[in-house]
Order: sequence, then C-alpha cells, then structure tokens
Amino acid sequence: MSSYPEPKKIEVFDSPKPPSTANMFWKEIKNDKFAMVGFVTLTAIILFVVIASAVITTEVAGAVNLMDRRIAPSWTAEGTREGFPLGTDDAGRNMFYMTIVGGRNSLLIGFAVSLTATIIGLTIGIISGFFGGKTDNVIMRMVDTWSMLPGLMVIIALVSLATTRTIPMIIGLLIMFAWMGNARLFRSVTLQQRNLDYVSASKTLGTRNIVIIFREILPNLVSIISAQVVISMSVSIGIETGLSILGFGLPIGTPSLGNIINNALSPANLQYRWWTWLPAIIMVFVISLSINFVGQAVSRAADPKQRTI
Repeated sequence: MSSYPEPKKIEVFDSPKPPSTANMFWKEIKNDKFAMVGFVTLTAIILFVVIASAVITTEVAGAVNLMDRRIAPSWTAEGTREGFPLGTDDAGRNMFYMTIVGGRNSLLIGFAVSLTATIIGLTIGIISGFFGGKTDNVIMRMVDTWSMLPGLMVIIALVSLATTRTIPMIIGLLIMFAWMGNARLFRSVTLQQRNLDYVSASKTLGTRNIVIIFREILPNLVSIISAQVVISMSVSIGIETGLSILGFGLPIGTPSLGNIINNALSPANLQYRWWTWLPAIIMVFVISLSINFVGQAVSRAADPKQRTI
C-alpha cells in the first residue's frame, strides 16, 4: 500500500456574474424612495394615457361643442348632457379627454426628442472622440458654431414661418438643438475609453475601427446612454410645453399640455375656471418631477463612484 496521502479534492467555485445594466438601474431605483415613487407614478401615467388614448382620439378630444361651454367638473350627467370629470373649456371641449391626449402627445414628443438627440449625439461624440486629431477638431468646431445659435429664437422663427405645424415638425425642430450636449458628453467618455488597454490590444491585433467601436466601446456606454435618455426627456417636455404656452408649439387643434394651458390664459379662466388649466399644470409637474427622480437614480447607477449598490 502506498504511504502517500490521498490528494484533496479542489472545489471549484463559479465566479459571480456581474449584474446587468437593467439590474443596476432597478436596484438603484429600489434603494431610493423618491425614485421608486417617481418610477411607479410615471409608469402609471404612461400606461393610463396610452391605453386611454387608444379609445380617445385627437378628434374626439378636440371636438368643439358650444352648448357645453365652461361647465364645472362633475361626474354626474344632467339630462342628455354627459358628466365632465374635469369640466369643459371656452369651446366646450372635454378637459378630461384633452388632458389625456395632451399628456400622450407631450410624452411622445419628449421621448422621441430625447431618444433621437441621444443617438445623434452618441454617433457624433464617438466618431469625434475615437478618431481624434483633425476629425475631432473639425467636428467639435462645427458643434461649437452650432451651439452659439440661440436655439429657442431659431425654433420660434422657423415655427412662425411654417404654414402647418405637426408633431413630427416640432420633434425635428427640438432635436436640432438637443443633441449638442450629448455629443460633448460621449466624446469625453470615448476619449477615456480609447486609451484603455483593451482598445489598444484590439488595435494591435488589427481589429477594424468599426468593430472596436461596436464591440468594445459602445457596450461600456449603455448605462450612460440610458441615463441621458431619461434625464433629457424631462427637459424636452419642458421646452415643448413652454413653446406651446407661448403659442409656438403644436396647433390649437392638437392637444398638448402646453396648449391646454395656453388656451386658458384669460383672466376669467385663471380666476374662476381653475379646471381649464390646473390639471395640465399638475400633470406637467408630476411627470417632470417623476422623470427627474428616476433620472437621478439612473445617473447614479451609471457612475461607479456614485453608485450606492
């Protein structure tokens, strides 16, 4: 018999997988009470306006009925007249329907502008930061020149010259000046990423630049991209609402939260008919506040130095 001891069995433990970006975002939101309340509130509003808008179309919401002008809020129908939970405005339009469709349009514009502006800024920022040199100088000088223009004044001038106003046109005008901050952000992050060892190793192995960008750099920017989309959505909704209040947003026949407020800016409405403007203001405030709370949590999750998990 051999006098050598039997070798000990070596236990192999699987290393834990790093959490996904979605898990990091969710854990950060759950750890922040304000972000959690904002997330639940924002989700409820989005689901409500999307589902309700499938039944309440823009034509139904904007239908004028002069026989039902300036009716105070009431859930109870009177005779042949239906109940109006949020009353009616000066044109007899149902403010409950107007608020639902207006909220949907404002959310649609905010999300479309923030998503598209982030994609454009990401593309320009990565190209500028990755290639550097003359490419970077030319692109950033163009960005600096464009950013010198007074964005709101240019948008107001273009809207004034337009014969018709549509949601896609307003989205396009807002995108024109919403991507520049994203381009600078993603350029700075790409400048940091391109000097790291894994990018240098890929270049040494002869990997094409387009492959390095999509396989090496872009996956590391997913958390920052998500944070930017959420944060800039609130800003886009605020700008669209402000333009509509000033009369340079969507046409009067197309409901939006800004248009609802703009339609009620007479002294009589402001003093005696609160239902024509207060629900829209509350909705803008709640949506913006909820997005900001969620955006702060997502932004912390995207930054390892600020992350609380």
